[in-house]
Amino acid sequence: MSPAPSTETLRELVLLASRAPSAHNTQPWSPRLVGGAVEVSVIPSRTLPAGDPTFRDLVLSLGAWVESFAIGAAALGRRVVVEPLPALEHLDALPVTGPADPAAPVLRISAPSASTRAKPYATPFTPDDVRRRRVHRGRLRGRPGAFDDLSTLALPRWLSLRRLDDRAMGQLSRLGIAFTASRRTVADELLHWLRLSPAHPQYHRDGMTDAMLAMPAALARLSAPATRRAALRDPIVAVAGVIGRTAESLGRDAPLPPYARSLAASPPNAPEHLVLVADTRAAGVDETISLTEAMDSRIGLPERNVLEAGRVLQRLWLHARVQGMAVSPHSELIDSPAAHGILRRRLSLGRADIALSVFSTGEPVGPVARSPRLTDVTG
Repeated sequence: MSPAPSTETLRELVLLASRAPSAHNTQPWSPRLVGGAVEVSVIPSRTLPAGDPTFRDLVLSLGAWVESFAIGAAALGRRVVVEPLPALEHLDALPVTGPADPAAPVLRISAPSASTRAKPYATPFTPDDVRRRRVHRGRLRGRPGAFDDLSTLALPRWLSLRRLDDRAMGQLSRLGIAFTASRRTVADELLHWLRLSPAHPQYHRDGMTDAMLAMPAALARLSAPATRRAALRDPIVAVAGVIGRTAESLGRDAPLPPYARSLAASPPNAPEHLVLVADTRAAGVDETISLTEAMDSRIGLPERNVLEAGRVLQRLWLHARVQGMAVSPHSELIDSPAAHGILRRRLSLGRADIALSVFSTGEPVGPVARSPRLTDVTG
C-alpha cells in the first residue's frame, strides 16, 4: 500500500492549490486534512448566488484547485486520487451565507506515492507556473498561434476550444457588462467583492482590487466609497441599471459581419478570444445515469464533468503563462442571456454543446498585479 503524504506535505499542496482562480476571487473552497487525505467543502458566504446561480463558476474553480494540487503532487513524485462526493451534486442545498460544513465535503483528494503501476500525474507544468499564473484585465497584445497545439494538455474528447472573432467579442463584452449593471442583485454582489482602496479591510485577502482591474487611480478613488457604503452604492446601482438596460436593448440587435470573414480580419495585435465548449453527447450524457445527472444539474452537465473541465481550464491558463501571456476571463458573456444567445449562434453550437468558459489571452501591456489570497495573510 502506497504511503500517505505527511501532514506538512499536504499543507504545502493545499497552500499551492490556493492560488487557483475563482470568480471574483472569492476562494470558495475550505480544505481540511482528514486521515492522510484532503476533504474540500464549499464556503456558502464565498459563493455567488446572484452571479453564478448554476454553480458553473464554482465547480470550475474547484477543478482548477484540484489541478493545482495535482501539479504540486507531481513535482513530489506523487499521483493524485480525486473522489467527487455526493454533496458535489447537491450544491443547491447550500445555504446562501455562512461557513463551510466540514460534515458535507464535496471532494476528497489523496496523494499516495507513485508505483510501477500508478505513475505520478503527468503534467508539463510546475508549482512555479501555478504561483506565477496571472489574470490581466488591462490591455492584451495578441500572439497568433499560441493555442494551435494543445497536444500536451490532455483535453478529453468531449471538450474543445473554439475561437471567437474580435468584433463579436467586443459586442458580447458590452452586452455582458450591461447585463451585470442592469441586474441589481448581480451588481450588488460584484460591488461587495470589489476592493478599490488599500484601506478596504479585505484588500490583501480576497476579491478584486483596483490593481487587478487595471483601474486608473482617480477612478478607483472615486468609486471606492460605493463598495462599502450603501447610501452611495444604491443610487449608483440604480443609475447603472437604467444605463445597462438601455445598452442591452440597443446592443443585442447590432449586426455582425460573417464569422469567418470577421475572424480573418481580426487585427494581428488583437488578443485571442477562446471559448471552452463541452459536447454532452461525447461526454456520455446520453447514457441513462449521466443523462439523469445532467438533468439534475443546473449547468446541464454532470458536476464531475464540470470539475474535469475546471482542471482543463487551469491547464489552458497555465499554457498561456508558460508562453509569457496572461488571461482575462469573461464569465458575464455566458451569464447574459442576450450575449450567450449570440455566442451560441456565432459559434454554431448545437443543442448538445455547452459553453463553459470564455476568456481572452495575450501578452499583457503594462504591469500585471498579483491577486490577493487568504493564505497570504498570516496570524
